[in-house]
Amino acid sequence: MNPKRQKSPYQNPWPWWSQLALILWRSTWIIFCSWTPKFFNPWRLLILRIFGAKISGTPFVHPTVRVAIPWHIKLFHRACLGEKVNAYSLGKIEIHEGATISQEVYLCTGTHDFDSAYFQLITKPIIVESKVFIGIRTTVLPGVTIRKGAIIGAQSVVTKDIPSKEIHAGNPARKIRKR
Repeated sequence: MNPKRQKSPYQNPWPWWSQLALILWRSTWIIFCSWTPKFFNPWRLLILRIFGAKISGTPFVHPTVRVAIPWHIKLFHRACLGEKVNAYSLGKIEIHEGATISQEVYLCTGTHDFDSAYFQLITKPIIVESKVFIGIRTTVLPGVTIRKGAIIGAQSVVTKDIPSKEIHAGNPARKIRKR
């Protein structure tokens, strides 16, 4: 599902059926998942699958995770979405094998066309490759790929792609050193 071109800043970019599915999704997650203990992970994965998330192997999704649009999420074996992660998945988000997304990380795939009078929604994917670690309260912006084995320090703002096996931190995130 991609947003349609808005003709007015007040127009919702999502079709009516999608909005209805999202209401059902949010209600289902709150009622059946958000209160569950950690060992109910298979149950949460089942609910995500029912709503279209692509899941291979056994990733871990904390019950307090917020997923905007589950059918835009792709999780691989041993990927981890920690406590209070916000996956603002207006566009695609892929979390590869063994990648850890720490507490309160914000993965944002949506922005706006600031050159347009209507500020149309623009979505770009976020890809987190295998064995990446993203520190607590980091923000990852649209269109970013974090390559295999990279580490992002706590409270960083990731605005561009991160090369493999590098440590980055800060606002905006800058290279600290190689691993």
